[in-house]
Amino acid sequence: MHQVILNYLAPMLGEATAANLLRHYCLKMRMPVEDINRDQLPQLAEAMRPMLAVWLGSEGATRVAQELRQLETGR
Repeated sequence: MHQVILNYLAPMLGEATAANLLRHYCLKMRMPVEDINRDQLPQLAEAMRPMLAVWLGSEGATRVAQELRQLETGR
């Protein structure tokens, strides 16, 4: 699942920034990056939204957080 998240974020943030963002928030939430699962996506997306706003603006961060949540269901 972590690779799916990175594949989604990398075109917007760059590979290194996407990887660092994911690693940072997984550590903050005390979950191993490699073990992240679909059930954790809503919580992770909400946690990352404020930092995403720094790079993407408020509307972009809201959109990306919503799309990350939808990775959970494959919609």
